[in-house]
This record gives sequence, structure tokens and C-alpha cells, in this order.
Amino acid sequence: MSAAILGLLQAADRNGALVATLDVRHWPVTVGRALTADLVLDDSHVAGEHLRIDRTAEGVVTVQVLDTVNGVALGRTRHERGTQFNWPDSEALTLGRLKLGLRLAEAPIAAEEPLPQFPWRSVAWTVLAVVGMLLLVVGQSWLTLTEPSQLARQLPGLIAAVAMGIAVWAGLWALATKLFTHHLQFWRHVRIACASGLAIQLVSMLAGLLAFMFSLETLARFEPQLVLLGAAVAIYLHLTVIVPQRRRGLAGLVAGVAVVGMVAMLGTNWLQNKRLSNKLYLSNIYPPSLRMAPAVPVAQFLDEAGAIRKRLDERLKDREPDADTPEDPDAE
Repeated sequence: MSAAILGLLQAADRNGALVATLDVRHWPVTVGRALTADLVLDDSHVAGEHLRIDRTAEGVVTVQVLDTVNGVALGRTRHERGTQFNWPDSEALTLGRLKLGLRLAEAPIAAEEPLPQFPWRSVAWTVLAVVGMLLLVVGQSWLTLTEPSQLARQLPGLIAAVAMGIAVWAGLWALATKLFTHHLQFWRHVRIACASGLAIQLVSMLAGLLAFMFSLETLARFEPQLVLLGAAVAIYLHLTVIVPQRRRGLAGLVAGVAVVGMVAMLGTNWLQNKRLSNKLYLSNIYPPSLRMAPAVPVAQFLDEAGAIRKRLDERLKDREPDADTPEDPDAE
């Protein structure tokens, strides 16, 4: 008759997928890459016999780190070769690129979760997000058309283009999610894409409106940078669906890329235009009744306009060819 199961060891990769399990029927047990280990792991960063797990008479689980150069991590604490420490319940060990968990036989288990019913709420949010994105694109197209009758002719192709764009974008993210988590999550990526697109447009419109209402020209001039931040948040949300266990690392990675992109945008504008923004004025005109900033006196306006003209004259003078430089006879 086989011995009773005292516990269960489970090794998972970084994406949470199980790669090896062991029914613990005796103490101690060894974990490593060698075939002599009780739990054999296929990871080149794990030693032949990496650690030994034992349990004292008082029920305390202890871990002894064996002949390994990489050691073992418990939370943020790393234990080197030759050390021994207690392994608390519900904590995971990190050895190599794997996570090792232990479930004792007497440990309580969580209550059974009911199967999800038809996700009416998720379907409703998905439909609202897609419809909102379609209405936004149709509204923007209507504002740019000179003849409203043109919208009826362009509407089918416009809706098809938007639907295709959303499907391709969400489909690519869904394929990546399937590769790492074995779940497609297509409609979740559709919701993220539509909601983030609506949020970015809302931030863009709000920046222009506040700039007009309170004379905050900086909001309008740096609107592309705000859009870049919104796109970075959207990409971060997509990535958290693929790798939910790495939210902090993903946040740092996306933030770093966004900062580099923003610096590149500002630097390019400075090299080309000698200013950080490529916008000189508000691109949208709002009703005058929304204006909250006090009116600028005429004298102040003329002084500021004169200063702008002076800077423009100096810039034009710098771009004029030098009189002492001979002209190219072949130039037309």
C-alpha cells in the first residue's frame, strides 16, 4: 500500500503554466535537474540538486540550499548556497526561471467557485465600446466634410475600415495572449482598444478646450505628448492581459519607452523649429461663450504680437543666404 500524500509540489514558469508536479509522500524531498532528485526540473539555471525540503516535528517546513550558484529567492530575499530557512505557507520559491509552490495535505482549500454564466455585462461593455468608437470616427468624418450628403456614401466603407482596424489590432494582441497564456481573450483586447481610443480622443479634445477657455496654450501645444501617454497606457493594458504577473515590470518598461519617445519628439521639434512644440496656435475654434480667461488689453496684444514678429524676422534673417557667398551658377 502506497504512503499517504503529505503535500504537493508544483513548479510553474513565468507565465504561470505548470511544468512539473510532485506528490510528496515522504520527507525530505530534493528538487533539481538531476534524475536523482525527487522533483526533476528542466531549467538550465537549476543545479543538479538545487535544494532539499524537509518538515520538522512541529510542522515547520524548512528549505536547505544545496550546491547551486544561483541560490533560491523567497520573496525579495535571496538565500545562497549552504543556507537554511523556513518556508511559510502560501509563499512561492524562485529557483532559476521557475516558481515553486507547496500545498500541504492539511492546508484548507478555497471554496468552489461557480461556473460563469453568460457574460451579459462583458458583452454590453464590448458593444458600448465598439459603438462609441464607431460614432467617434463617424462624427469626426462628418465635421471634416464640406457636404453632409457625402457622409451617406462614405459611411459603409468607413464603418468597415474601422471594424477591420479594431479586429486586426485586437487579433494581434489576442494571438500573443494565446501564445503566452493559452487563452485568446480577443474581446477583452477589443474593449481595451476601443476604450483607450475613446479616452485618447477625450483627452485631446479636453486639452484643446481647456487651452481655449483659460488661455493655457501649453496644453494645446503639447497635445501630441498627451496622446503619446494615452497610447502608452493602452499598450500597458494590453500587455497586462498577456503577462498579468509582471505588472510592475511592464509599467516600468512602457514608461521608459514612453519617456524616450517623448524626448525624441521634443528633440526633433527643437532641431527643426527651434521650439519644443510644432504647434503655433489652437487648431480648433470653440464658441466664445466658453471663454473664461479675461480679455487681453489691446496694448498688451500689440506688444506680444510685436515680440513674435521680431523673433520671426530674426529667424528669417538667419535663413537668408549670406551676401558674401557666391551663388551657384547651375542653380535655377
